[in-house]
Amino acid sequence: MWLPVVRTWHLSERHCGGLTGLHTAKTAAKHGEAQVKIWRHSYDIPPPPLMEPNHPFCSNISKDHRYADLTEDQLPFCESLKDTIAIALPFWNEEIVPQIKKGKWVWIEAHGDSLGGIVKHPEGLSEKALIELNLSTGIPIVYELDKNLKPIKPMQVPGDEETFHKAMEAVATMGKAKK
Repeated sequence: MWLPVVRTWHLSERHCGGLTGLHTAKTAAKHGEAQVKIWRHSYDIPPPPLMEPNHPFCSNISKDHRYADLTEDQLPFCESLKDTIAIALPFWNEEIVPQIKKGKWVWIEAHGDSLGGIVKHPEGLSEKALIELNLSTGIPIVYELDKNLKPIKPMQVPGDEETFHKAMEAVATMGKAKK
């Protein structure tokens, strides 16, 4: 069966700035769990920017075809959750919403923070509720939306609910220093 696929940088993972490539537990041991929680879970506080011009991410992103339509000054050096949502939301409005309104089923595969931005919109989640949402990699969630694109029922998980909650808990504790 053939399914159309739309690829976009708008659903890329949040740019972790100066934390790019660092192991979360080691970063927590170095900077403290409280600081890592602020960087990972604050709505509008980004991590420290990545300012090393020779860092592999800095040199590669400017050559990446996915970002070809961006100017150098539009390439981020770090992103808060708010920034990530601002990038993901236009894709929701311009690409996903029209498909849903045509009655089509849409499968969105993306990273946790960009998915959080997508989930925030129809759910009407507050900033506080959004930062507590720990979507896990590889576990689908299902929404049935009404004509106003509001959920008819709460987010559903096909399969084992316990596995889903354990996976969300694992995401929530990623910023803990290993003892």
